Amino acid sequence: MLQNIRIVLVETSHTGNMGSVARAMKTMGLTNLYLVNPLVKPDSQAISLAAGASDVIGDA
Repeated sequence: MLQNIRIVLVETSHTGNMGSVARAMKTMGLTNLYLVNPLVKPDSQAISLAAGASDVIGDA
């Protein structure tokens, strides 16, 4: 059932938000993150704040 849930971030301007969302998603068993027209690309800050959920960002 969780595989049907998608989290969508639209025009994200702070990479830290991407990482924080990915971390929260992973703790809840969610993996489908979609980035729509992001204003920035995931970077080292996003990966750092993802804290073990960099795979969620990598698949976005």
